[in-house]
Amino acid sequence: MYFFLRSRHFCSTFPVRNIEIQSSRSKMFMVMFRCLIVDLYGFCFLNAVHSATLSNNGRIKFALIDWNWIEAITREDLAAAKYWLARQNENSVLDFCPGNHFFRNNRIYPEFFVCPHGLSFLYHKPLHILEVNYRDDWKVRFRVLNYFLSKNSNEPFLFYRSSFGISYPLFSSFVKYLTCDSFDSPNDLSYELFYKFIKILDVLDPISSDFLSEFYYKLYKDGLMNSISVDIINDSENYRLRFFNEKKRRRPFMYFFGVLNDFLDACLIPNISMLSIFKKKNQSIDQCFRYTGEVDRLVLKISACSLDFLMPSLAENAHIFNWLLSVTEISGFYFDNTEFTFNPINFKNVCGFMPPEIPKKSSDPLQTVPSDFIIILNDDNQRRMQYLRFVNVDICFDIFEKLLYKTNISYFEVSYCSVDECHKITELLEQMPELNVFILHGVGIRPDDLDRILFSKIEILVLVGCIFESDSVWISKESPDFVYEIMKNLRTLNVSASKLPMDFMHILLHSFNLENLNISRFEFLPANSSFSPIGLRKNRYSLQLDKYIPNKYLEMFSRTYFANFLSLCDSFIFSDIVFFFNIGDLIDSVKFLDLSDNLFSVEFLTLIDNFKNLKKIKLSASLPSSTVGLPNLGIFETVMALDVSRNDINATNYDFVSKFKGLKSLSLANCKLENKLLKKIMTKDMCANLISLDLSGVDLCFLDFKKIFCCKKLKILYFQISNDHPLSYYCDYLELTSAKLNLNVLKMEIKGGVCFDDLVSLAGFSNLSKVKITCSTFIKTGEENFIRFNPKISNFRLELCLKYYNLDIDTLDILDEMFENCSISIVSPHLS
Repeated sequence: MYFFLRSRHFCSTFPVRNIEIQSSRSKMFMVMFRCLIVDLYGFCFLNAVHSATLSNNGRIKFALIDWNWIEAITREDLAAAKYWLARQNENSVLDFCPGNHFFRNNRIYPEFFVCPHGLSFLYHKPLHILEVNYRDDWKVRFRVLNYFLSKNSNEPFLFYRSSFGISYPLFSSFVKYLTCDSFDSPNDLSYELFYKFIKILDVLDPISSDFLSEFYYKLYKDGLMNSISVDIINDSENYRLRFFNEKKRRRPFMYFFGVLNDFLDACLIPNISMLSIFKKKNQSIDQCFRYTGEVDRLVLKISACSLDFLMPSLAENAHIFNWLLSVTEISGFYFDNTEFTFNPINFKNVCGFMPPEIPKKSSDPLQTVPSDFIIILNDDNQRRMQYLRFVNVDICFDIFEKLLYKTNISYFEVSYCSVDECHKITELLEQMPELNVFILHGVGIRPDDLDRILFSKIEILVLVGCIFESDSVWISKESPDFVYEIMKNLRTLNVSASKLPMDFMHILLHSFNLENLNISRFEFLPANSSFSPIGLRKNRYSLQLDKYIPNKYLEMFSRTYFANFLSLCDSFIFSDIVFFFNIGDLIDSVKFLDLSDNLFSVEFLTLIDNFKNLKKIKLSASLPSSTVGLPNLGIFETVMALDVSRNDINATNYDFVSKFKGLKSLSLANCKLENKLLKKIMTKDMCANLISLDLSGVDLCFLDFKKIFCCKKLKILYFQISNDHPLSYYCDYLELTSAKLNLNVLKMEIKGGVCFDDLVSLAGFSNLSKVKITCSTFIKTGEENFIRFNPKISNFRLELCLKYYNLDIDTLDILDEMFENCSISIVSPHLS
């Protein structure tokens, strides 16, 4: 395989005008050399792969300072010392002194010492060598050491001066503890060694694995659950502050969350600032704790079910848990009924349309968040709390009333929880003066609740599925020109699927800084006085009116609206929203338009051209079955991103897509595409410009797939393949195109399984940063040939999602070696 990859790379350097000819030549090449590859595989491939480690055989020499050894060093050891530290003068700091040092005429005296830089023997200190068998004896792997081995250097490994002076005795103790070699008893682990061992781990950058978790559990048991626990927690010597810089101070302690008991594991999800604790699953994941420094405010997310597993551990070790929350600076909690079991790769919509993150109401009985969890939090952790989120859980708010006096909550959400009356929640607003985000889903609202909301400083207000009590009446107690506190701060308002008084909504819509408005499927309850949207003429960012319910006030309000993004999805009767296509301010300002899930005719499609500055359009599940008679529209020249996912595309409507000339992003995800139509859709102009292409869920024949080869600028590609050919077959062809250098994000769905060869084929794409492969199972083809396989693939994230998780320990070991310096997660959504 290695020989094949190199040979294919050589051949692909010669330009061939016609990509089909090039593909045919490649296929002939593969056939001609198949037998040759089989014969040469063991010689060319395995030897080439092994050469990366044969020079040092996985052994590493650590060059370390050893003051005890230096003071009692023999002449023989001094003469044999190959590596030295030196300082420029008496006042400078010791640093590595490269080059060959020796004593002339074998006379071991200072005056006969020769330094290649001419420095005196008095300014030198010899380094003590500790040699370890990293590959065979160390089960925990480290990125720093893997990289060091890959360089095939004959030099020893040197810790940088900033690594707080890792000495020979200290590192020897660490190695013994890591390899369980002659570390006499748990009592040998001192309070100082506890922090220093964690520092060494952090310096070497450990790779997530069961072995790393076992090592942290050992530290947890021998340190935090032993007699030195009080010293570690009090940290009178300030080792944590002294050994770790501010940005990395939380990172090495995060791993303890995964060893709190035998039933739970943990991972970091950086893009949403979440630390997730969850029930252990049959999976292999990157816990992603090394990204902790990139997260400002860290929230602990745990399901009510997992919290039941955690509580018995906290009953005895509440002081340890509080210390852990403190050193990792947890600033909030998220309780719900779901498990975040790994850090998924965030694959955005290629056209830039982001789906709303709205929690779904659970049909299962709600589990209780135990009040004892809040009670065990010490004062420091309570005061640090800024974030509280409850989704699909049973909670008692009485316990929070006392707690909120100590906190500065800025985010508070209650969605589909066991709360009979909203006033129990809104009464807490008075105790949260710094609240910026307030979210409620599925609660009944009374007049007092509306008053409390209006007098708050909320910037983001979400009231989804909230119904004002039918037997209640709300009347503002203030004069019509009174400026409520919320009007000075509100920036985002989402009242979708709610029923609220028009008087209340009129006040919110007059907020001075309102930028984002979602008023989908909203019903205005009758007003107690007449209102006009006069004075509402402001520039906004987004306006969402999905499932639009006709309303005169809302129609007048829309005529005063400027918006960058407009969403009119899933309209009950499309003629009800036609007037939006003729509002001067909107058609001049809208750049992103979402018209998904509408029943369009050719006539209605033509109306889109009224928007003069469109850059992105989403028409998911909205194309008519025929676009015959569609005139040439201006949007065909100006639109840069088109999402036509979930449509049936056939010979009578495909031309709507093919007419767009300047597209940089195209989504055909989950379309029913007639055979060989892709070749007609993707015109020469389109292929010349496309950067992002989504073909997820589309059954492609290989002739259609070959059309992708013409996209010379393609950086993001999502596609699905059948069982006709293995994944490597498609990757081999892609590698013959400019995708070899440009492709950055790749997501693939495979109906069958993948094997080692498929993963090896990724090595040909030099610019890959994110890869997700969804398949049924892993096929252990050629397992015996890959035991020592370790390709030099650039550092990228790989997510392998298996419908049936069938990986054994040996296969996992091989995959870990293949991608040892990368972030790899192998998961199965169907198994626990």
